[in-house]
Amino acid sequence: MASKTKKTKESLPSAALPIVADPEMAERFECEIAWCIGQLECMMKSSSTKDKDPPRSALQVLTNPKTSFIRKRQMMQQLFGNYRQKMQDEEIARQKRHNQVQAKINSEIPLASRFVRRTHQDNASVTTKDNTFSFNFDIPSSDMDKN
Repeated sequence: MASKTKKTKESLPSAALPIVADPEMAERFECEIAWCIGQLECMMKSSSTKDKDPPRSALQVLTNPKTSFIRKRQMMQQLFGNYRQKMQDEEIARQKRHNQVQAKINSEIPLASRFVRRTHQDNASVTTKDNTFSFNFDIPSSDMDKN
């Protein structure tokens, strides 16, 4: 009798982790899970200590790789209701905020009060016109006559 209720090890992984054939669907599911996890983390940050237990357990279910996709979808539906619509609304609101943000040109800054620095050239340069190097030492004329 006990053998009828036991699940074999072979059937457990295939039932827990179904393979998604469509990569677009898998990517969308990962995006939905990431959104729900972000919402749960925000709920945990803003709630008191007593209210953190339900989001914490839901977070563990959603982040556990062994939890089935069906269970994760049920958990997301239970917590957020129509989470896909909420994700879409949030995306639309984010796009509106992004479109409203523009670089504002402040016309109060006067354009005439700009300082431009130019390089200053010394009259006493180290190099001479014939590009020979000299230290500008005072050489007595008696030493000059010897050369």
